[in-house]
Amino acid sequence: MKKISYMLMSLLSAILLWGCAETEQPYVGYIVIKRAVVEATANSSTTITADTDIDSSIELKSINFGEGEEEWCTVAFNGKDITITTTQANPKTECRTATVNVKCGYWLTSFTVLQKYEGQEYLQYDWTGWTASGNCVETEASGDNGGYEALFTEDPNDFWHSQWSNGSVELPWILNVDMKEELEVAMIQIGRRYSGGNYYPSVNTMNIYASTDNETFTKIGGFTFDLPYTTEDGEEITGNSPLIPPYEEVILDSPVTARYIRLEITKCNGSSAQVAFCKVFEKIK
Repeated sequence: MKKISYMLMSLLSAILLWGCAETEQPYVGYIVIKRAVVEATANSSTTITADTDIDSSIELKSINFGEGEEEWCTVAFNGKDITITTTQANPKTECRTATVNVKCGYWLTSFTVLQKYEGQEYLQYDWTGWTASGNCVETEASGDNGGYEALFTEDPNDFWHSQWSNGSVELPWILNVDMKEELEVAMIQIGRRYSGGNYYPSVNTMNIYASTDNETFTKIGGFTFDLPYTTEDGEEITGNSPLIPPYEEVILDSPVTARYIRLEITKCNGSSAQVAFCKVFEKIK
């Protein structure tokens, strides 16, 4: 009798445990749709393929254009293939984007369509959240203490400045940029300080390196800007001037994958240096 009671209790416990177990969710598949890029002209088309294991057809839910923008593209579907066609040329000097919302099976997802401007080859990465560090920075002097965070703003009046108010640091001066994720780097722009209507050509020589682990760095480019500088009109510039180029553009021979960018200043046109920004670009495919 005890044996039967024990068996009944065990059976009851198993039933209770099974009844309390979490119900497994049914598998609903996956879908990933990468960005689509179209040319600046009207009637330009491109076809991308959704990465999905869902048999259901892809359906258009809506297209969100920029504020004040008219509809400038259409979207058509054929199985996993998605074709985007422009209905208007992009008259701007910057690219524009639209968000396409779609449904596939149980999934609601979206992807971006980017229409280039005329002649565009590169697209700047979003630098929100990027950080920088280094071996030399001015933190005290009023007007010169933009710090490392100034490297990620559009304002050329906000800039990193080499240390000078509490002693100095010997060259080379290092600025390490952490982009927080690995990106395919194709071009870098180094901005110059702007003040009083003039750009400052303070950096003479800069080497640029890239790394995926912040330990092993490979040189990917650099520049030298000697003074005097001769403009296209033949005017000779010896110092700060509105005729100095606002930034240096370093185009890589081929894109490299990197998370960290190192800027190494080895020579100055004077006793100090300033950098207004560090922009990193991808090659638009």
